[in-house]
Amino acid sequence: MSSRSVWDLHPLLRERIAALAQAADGDGWELLITCTYRSAAEQDKLYAQGRTEPGRIMTSLRGGESKHNHEEPPGQPCSLACDCAPMVGGKLDWNPHTEPRWERMGEFGEQCGLIWGGRWKMLDLPHFELAPADVARWVALQEMAAMAQEQHLYPDL
Repeated sequence: MSSRSVWDLHPLLRERIAALAQAADGDGWELLITCTYRSAAEQDKLYAQGRTEPGRIMTSLRGGESKHNHEEPPGQPCSLACDCAPMVGGKLDWNPHTEPRWERMGEFGEQCGLIWGGRWKMLDLPHFELAPADVARWVALQEMAAMAQEQHLYPDL
């Protein structure tokens, strides 16, 4: 089963999802996290849906191709994507035509520096992910901090 734990998110994504949740709270509704990490095997099951298994097609990505499948180091969940939904009064309305908070959620996510699947040709309204440039910048900063600490330039890092 896919994870809903924020601890399975990349640290930068975890910060941005927290900011998105805070924006939602300030707007009077709750952000529900529906999926953080998904294993490659779970992704393959989702890919099979509507193809070789009953149901409608839910994804065009096989196991290992989704940002939900990212691990760092290998075997350790570190998802670069998170699926969310707006919840009002403890209830979800999955219909974006009757629930305007889907659009608000997307706007808030973009203001927090996330890429929103609601802007894609194949809409994925619950989906948010980190931009590759943000991930690369974060990795570079971590490497610089590690090198500085190794060289005892900044022992408190």
